[in-house]
Amino acid sequence: MRGGLEVLAFGGLALVLHLALWPGDETPGISAAGGGGEDLATLAAATAAIARQVSEWDSPPAPPQALPAPEAPPPEALPELAPPEVLTELTDPAPRRPDLPRLAALAAPEPPPEPERRPDPRPEVRQARADTPRPAERPDPKPEPTPAPKPAPASQQPVRAAASQSSDMQQAEKAAGAGGAARGRAGEASAATRDPGRVATLMAQWGAAIRARIQRRVPEGAGRGAALVELTVSARGTLVSVRVVRSSGNARLDGLALAAVRQAGRFPAAPAGLGDGARSFSLEVRSR
Repeated sequence: MRGGLEVLAFGGLALVLHLALWPGDETPGISAAGGGGEDLATLAAATAAIARQVSEWDSPPAPPQALPAPEAPPPEALPELAPPEVLTELTDPAPRRPDLPRLAALAAPEPPPEPERRPDPRPEVRQARADTPRPAERPDPKPEPTPAPKPAPASQQPVRAAASQSSDMQQAEKAAGAGGAARGRAGEASAATRDPGRVATLMAQWGAAIRARIQRRVPEGAGRGAALVELTVSARGTLVSVRVVRSSGNARLDGLALAAVRQAGRFPAAPAGLGDGARSFSLEVRSR
């Protein structure tokens, strides 16, 4: 729309200039009659300047040149920020505990006797090993020799002779009785040895007495589990050896089981029917 208006404006302006530069009657040129010969028209060549102006007026205006897009300013580099300072929290050190003197471990009090319970299962009886030393047997005491009677006067000699004969007979009877008792005990032991049921019963009774004596010396609260110990005891009740054959899984309980066996002291002697040999027992020791 704007371009069309500019063409009309410049075209009108060119026409006005053409009319203004039109020459009058004084200018010599070619005349032509018209309208009764009263009107004259003179034609002359335009100068170069006028022709240039006319061409400029007639030519459409040049389109405006597109302006280059303004370049975006380079981004400004942001200043590097220093990392924030980390404030460390000051904590007061934990107060140190004062060193307390170590108190000696109090010995465990002797537990009260246990109430009567059902008899424990018979412990496993094992024969004494060949390498187990047997306690030396005491030799039977020798009878003291009877002192010879002093010679008496002739009047009292028959009476004293009769008395000495009666005392000799009494000593012989005592010796015979002692020998009979010894032979009776030996015969009872040999009879028990020949009877396996009798041996098992006597061993069960002896093992129960040994077990009760050991169990009373195991402290309470030592831990769960049961340690299986094997101990060998002589016929007089002396401890020959002890060892743990199956651990309870608690080293403290195993040590307490061995200590209880060793601290039990002298065990009950073997029943008369078991003879003089040492016997081995396998017992489970538990903490109460």
